[in-house]
Amino acid sequence: MRKKLYVLSLLPICVQMAYAQQKAQLSGTLVDEKSKTPIIGAVVSLEKSKQRTTTGSDGGFVFVNLDAGEDQLVVNSAGIRPYRTTITINTGESKKLPVISLVQENQIDVQSILGVINDDVLRDDEDVNGQDIRSTVIMSNDLYLNKAGFKLSPFRFRVRGYEPLFEQTYVNGVVANDQYRRVFNYASIGALNDLTRNGDAVNYNNGGSYTFGAIGGAENINMRASSYAKGGKVTGSYTNRNYYARTMFSYSTGLMDNGWAFTGAIGGRYSDEGFIDGTSYQNISYALSIEKQWAKGAHSLSLVTYGSPVVRGQQGASFQEAYDLTGNNLYNPNWGYQDGKVRNSRMVTAYDPTAVLSHIWKIDEKTSLTSGALVHYGRYAGSALNWYNAMDPRPDYYRYLPSYFSMDASKTDTTTFDYYQNLWRSKDPNVTQINWAEMYRQNMDPENRRKYNGAALYMVEKRHSDLLEGTISSTFNKLYDNNMRLTAGVEARRSRSYQYKTVADLLGADYVLDRDKFAERDFPGNNDTKQNDLLYPDRKAYVDDIFGYDFNMDINAVSAWVMNSYQTHALDFFYGAKFTYTDFQRQGNMMNGRFPDTSYGKGAKYSFTDFVFKGGATYKFNGRHFLTANISYGTEAPIPDRAYVMPRVTEQVVKGLSSSKIFATDINYVFSMPRLSGRVSLFQTNFYNQLERMAFYHDSQRTFVYHNLVGVDKVHHGIEAAATYRLNDNWSFDFMGTMAEYYYNNNPTGIMNSENGKVVDAEEKVYMKNLHVSGTPQFAGVLSARYFQNYWFFELSANAVARNYISASAMRRLASNYENVNPNDDASYNAYKELTTQERLSDAVTMDASIGKLVYLKNKQALNLSLSVMNLLNNKNIRTGGYEQGRLDVTYPNRFASRYFYMQGINVFFNVSYRF
Repeated sequence: MRKKLYVLSLLPICVQMAYAQQKAQLSGTLVDEKSKTPIIGAVVSLEKSKQRTTTGSDGGFVFVNLDAGEDQLVVNSAGIRPYRTTITINTGESKKLPVISLVQENQIDVQSILGVINDDVLRDDEDVNGQDIRSTVIMSNDLYLNKAGFKLSPFRFRVRGYEPLFEQTYVNGVVANDQYRRVFNYASIGALNDLTRNGDAVNYNNGGSYTFGAIGGAENINMRASSYAKGGKVTGSYTNRNYYARTMFSYSTGLMDNGWAFTGAIGGRYSDEGFIDGTSYQNISYALSIEKQWAKGAHSLSLVTYGSPVVRGQQGASFQEAYDLTGNNLYNPNWGYQDGKVRNSRMVTAYDPTAVLSHIWKIDEKTSLTSGALVHYGRYAGSALNWYNAMDPRPDYYRYLPSYFSMDASKTDTTTFDYYQNLWRSKDPNVTQINWAEMYRQNMDPENRRKYNGAALYMVEKRHSDLLEGTISSTFNKLYDNNMRLTAGVEARRSRSYQYKTVADLLGADYVLDRDKFAERDFPGNNDTKQNDLLYPDRKAYVDDIFGYDFNMDINAVSAWVMNSYQTHALDFFYGAKFTYTDFQRQGNMMNGRFPDTSYGKGAKYSFTDFVFKGGATYKFNGRHFLTANISYGTEAPIPDRAYVMPRVTEQVVKGLSSSKIFATDINYVFSMPRLSGRVSLFQTNFYNQLERMAFYHDSQRTFVYHNLVGVDKVHHGIEAAATYRLNDNWSFDFMGTMAEYYYNNNPTGIMNSENGKVVDAEEKVYMKNLHVSGTPQFAGVLSARYFQNYWFFELSANAVARNYISASAMRRLASNYENVNPNDDASYNAYKELTTQERLSDAVTMDASIGKLVYLKNKQALNLSLSVMNLLNNKNIRTGGYEQGRLDVTYPNRFASRYFYMQGINVFFNVSYRF
């Protein structure tokens, strides 16, 4: 009996061994034809076997469970000249192909151009709720994502309308999105393009070798020293945007015989004044990567550190009236002259030094374990004007515009109207720009100094948002001989965010009194209420002192995930699950006079346990036509930055704080033929129980308020398509486009609170249903022609966008604001319609062109020259975004007009690099 059991126990092993002996295995490596660096994330297919895979961080690929015979091996990914070859596999053979050298056709420095565009985007929490933008996955092997990320970035296009927080960025396999706002800080790698262009992307909600994935996709920036070819590179660039000069130098030893590799880079960007008046840019970047491999490459330990300190002057959005009066759609209200020199009130100082330690253990050819740790200490400070018992110093304040004097035709003061209109049209800098001299004069006026004891009427403050964060993670990958792949990972993160503001410049005054200016006015007899810090009442704050608000946020998260995929001849499928525990806790460092019981010390800790389940399948009609479907459902902890009603002054969280829910699905037809390839996709994403927050000055309450929306539901659905037609070896034609709808699907609850304590938990329904999600065009298309011959390249493209809407103000969707509206009175009803109708921006079309030449010299040296011209038709009237003000006036609906962003006219990027 024991012998029978022994034989039975060996039977599955014998069957598997026999099966493995009958089946074959194929492996290979893809490298760039000239630089010999690995090509990462390229799609490799076997047409007869109907198998597909992507290359790893070393450019390698593996196919298992293959039948003997001939097959067509095809490489077809965005940016790579298609490659096709016939291979023959014998029964039971484990075949390793010679290294395959491919031509990467796109010689344009896409990352640099995107960096120029993205640095133009404002980060202004009061006005636009922190518009962060990212360079959508340009590393992707998918034509649609590759084109959308580059060609449509000037329009602030977002793939499928997703916010950046739904996308993930990894560095050497460790997630680098921060936990406070959940976005990646692309400024931390600015001007380091030579070290950040390597990597691979996970498209949409698929999984990858380093990530469980996210609905917006993921990318892994590979900065390991061994991934760079031996040699150096010097780059110089010119552009006419926020900076005009850029230079970089990088050098790599390559992987040496002793297993060591070293890579370093230094770069810089500069402009004393950018193309837009008042802007400026000073930046130095650095990176150092060290790697040691041993045991014939089975083990690799790498350390990389990088940073990109920057000081830059920002552009601000303004009103159409100001643009028209100055004759300049790029008018910038943020600056003025001080002693004859330009000074910007909105200066950003940022530095996010980062270090990543990573270990790769290649257990065998089909098994690996990647572990890593990342630590960074990001520091961000944005300056802004503040004023006390004084007139608003902003030049485009609504009371200073000519329209303010002509709101009511029966009361128009034509003399004053004409006076201000002439001043604006003459571009008098004392009117159209910040008057620094007048603010100094007011602060130093003897009467004012006597009245206010030398306290500042005007000053410049810095709003700091710092983050110290550490992450450790480990990911296991295993490819089995039966074409099953197992990927699993664990991750732990700990973060502390520091939020505070400091005195930057007293503008000739002696100090600033640390009181709330709104509470001081509204509660004149209550000395405690007006204090920003009861622990130090009536404190005098000097330059570099913390004042106003000061709090920390501790955030912890632990997650574990697993994915399983399986390939058969006709059907592939995958499934996976992820579980995450998150907690966060606010710690106040000031006892606010309006909220003495909830502002100081450690607040309550809020914890959440979340999950994501997802799966997908691919039906293979043959080796060239596929039908895929993906689906996921999960919950997500609230973003700490949005969880609190007024995080600067109280630990109170929004009502009913709980995890949000996300359902996402898509169906895709993918085709890959010798001359034509692409895909067509239908997608649907439902967001439930989201949080949004808006901050603005409330006129009737005469204070600064936070309007928190809870239980927000949104729907994103549409169709997207992309195709490449290769006419011959020289000419290719690309198309990509999307038709989509992104809209609010319910009327959430709005809860209003004011920093001066006058408004507390004012709750009212907000009529947002069917309003459009802003921040991105919902229709977009790109048509381009590309020519490539002997490393000359030329591209001409037409880009079009439509259905782009400005950000809707929740305040304008409260029924209580319109109680006195008379529907039978045309003027009253029209004012109501104007205030509640979301504005659609005009459709737009642009043309882009680029030309370049890559010249290979002796001794593996190369010279690369490229010129890219965007908005070739010099269209200066394209609005790329905007937002309604929270303030409103039902009698005069145009009094608080919307603010807009405009695209720059023709802009140029010239790049020359020398590789040695």
